[in-house]
Amino acid sequence: MSQKRFNTELLDFLERSPTAFHAVAALKSMLLDAGFIALSEEEQWHLVDGHKYFVTRNDSALIAFRHNAQSLLSEGLRLTGAHTDSPSLKVKPNPEIKRQGYMQLGVEVYGGALFAPWFDRDLSLAGRVNYKSRRGELRSALIDFSDPIAVIPSLAIHLNRGVHDSRSINAQKELVPLLSQLGEEGFDFNELLLQQVKKQPAHRSAQEVLSHELYFL
Repeated sequence: MSQKRFNTELLDFLERSPTAFHAVAALKSMLLDAGFIALSEEEQWHLVDGHKYFVTRNDSALIAFRHNAQSLLSEGLRLTGAHTDSPSLKVKPNPEIKRQGYMQLGVEVYGGALFAPWFDRDLSLAGRVNYKSRRGELRSALIDFSDPIAVIPSLAIHLNRGVHDSRSINAQKELVPLLSQLGEEGFDFNELLLQQVKKQPAHRSAQEVLSHELYFL
């Protein structure tokens, strides 16, 4: 594989993988195309030498392997590991904060994130949404807004003259994304998620959002 093709495919994979859920979905597709066989943790495995397999957990972790029991004792195991996730701001279960005529979303810091780069840049949102369909089925969907929908504004410098001398960032108070201005009709975050889910043909039967695991990007 040429360096250019490798770089192109890597950038395409990163573009398709804003969260761990999306990364695992992309990896599953790639492995199936490469002849790997999907396994389930809930079933007993019957592995065949020379075949390739993979198994996932919570749709956010994946293990892929080639089975060759005859050479296991003589050659041992060769393992490669990597993260499917990355440091980010995770949306809280009941995130809506209505303050001074604006809608904000409460978040918690996920992983070892640097705080300063989150300020004053466009933020999008992606992750997994669990919902109930019109038939009462419990299902889940991956969503990726792709476009910017929020921002974490810095305090104006004339209100914080010492910002260049030292800065201590309180994640709970200062890292609160601003989503929209509130109108007379109010704002329903779950309704926003529901409409995003229903944009996908496979999930048009979604009726009610039950929970979510979402991350700002």
